[in-house]
Amino acid sequence: MSDITLKPISAPRDFDDVLDLAERARDYVVLEVGHPADDAYVRDFFEACPPGRTSDSLIHFAVMRGQEMAGIVGIASGYEQPDDWWIGLMLLDPAYRGSGIGHTVIKLIRRLARNERIAMLKLSVLDANPRGESFWRREGFVTHRVAPATPESDGHDRVVLRYQIREDD
Repeated sequence: MSDITLKPISAPRDFDDVLDLAERARDYVVLEVGHPADDAYVRDFFEACPPGRTSDSLIHFAVMRGQEMAGIVGIASGYEQPDDWWIGLMLLDPAYRGSGIGHTVIKLIRRLARNERIAMLKLSVLDANPRGESFWRREGFVTHRVAPATPESDGHDRVVLRYQIREDD
């Protein structure tokens, strides 16, 4: 899929396009937050930071297939370790799932991470999303730890996965 690129995006310029993508990917959004995407969901995508990080650590991309936004990716740099990238969300339009686009996006992220001297990619997968976990495992991610829901969390048990960046990525 050589026509797939990652384009940096920002809330002021791309808010409506991200909301449109999140509405198309309603199945995942409802699984994650319990209701369809709204403005608060998009604001959270652009603004939510992991513990100990600030908004300047956030990196946002549109997954572009030609001129069409086929997905979005949100990354927090420096979480959990200084040379980690935490993939907070990779959301793909259902029309493109199963086409190899996810694999291509991960290859692009790995290449960017290697160029930025990032050592590890990490993310969490909802226990309620076994297809998502299977995808990440096929991409070479392995279990880092289990993160059970807490009274302060959103109620989802999660599996935290990691991927060690290699020279050939």
